Amino acid sequence: MWPIRTLERELITIACSPKNISFCWIEKKQNSSFCVRAYERHELHHLELENLTLFNPTRIKQLITDFLVKHNKQNAFITISLSGPGITEKFVAHSSSTPNRADFGIQRSSNLLWDYRYMYPNDHGQFIFYLYTVPRALLLQYKLLAITAHLNLITITTKRMALLNAYKHIFGAAFRRSQFGIDMIKHHNKIEELISTPILQRIVTIPPTISATDECVHLATAYGLFTLGELPQ
Repeated sequence: MWPIRTLERELITIACSPKNISFCWIEKKQNSSFCVRAYERHELHHLELENLTLFNPTRIKQLITDFLVKHNKQNAFITISLSGPGITEKFVAHSSSTPNRADFGIQRSSNLLWDYRYMYPNDHGQFIFYLYTVPRALLLQYKLLAITAHLNLITITTKRMALLNAYKHIFGAAFRRSQFGIDMIKHHNKIEELISTPILQRIVTIPPTISATDECVHLATAYGLFTLGELPQ
């Protein structure tokens, strides 16, 4: 994940997976509440993003351009989340809550980028980390897509990173690693199940034309992408 620059009060998020791609125009109001101004999700049936690889960049570019033109947001900041088998993700236990990168035993590679985030302590005195690796070639595809579509791309990260940030931001100063760990263990580390529709609706205004229940995970991802610049990692 790359550092995100200071955001304006609105952002366009793009969430990519092999099965669908979603777009969200989300705005932060003066009172620090959030509002979804526009949202679309398109199912992908022709391997456009097979294993997240851009097999049909023309189709993906057209979907992005159509959304931006429709809402006159061609110059908006863009952030992208990726979710799918093209990315390796796992949760690992470590004896220290502040390990060095070398402690994870991943060899340096010119072909991969990787990073980790501390998640929570477990009942065995260990500390659980989220670890992910992304092929550089895959990221290059999305960078080239951004260039050809004239996107103001400011960050690319994983869907789980966005959802983790959404969870943290929802609780704010009340966020506790111990409670987060209880929630994660209860849901078998499926972070997408931690943010319910009522919780999300307390933070984000969602128009009645959008099914908050059906789109909860996608909208929570968009919210997390927006708030990446507002909380320390």
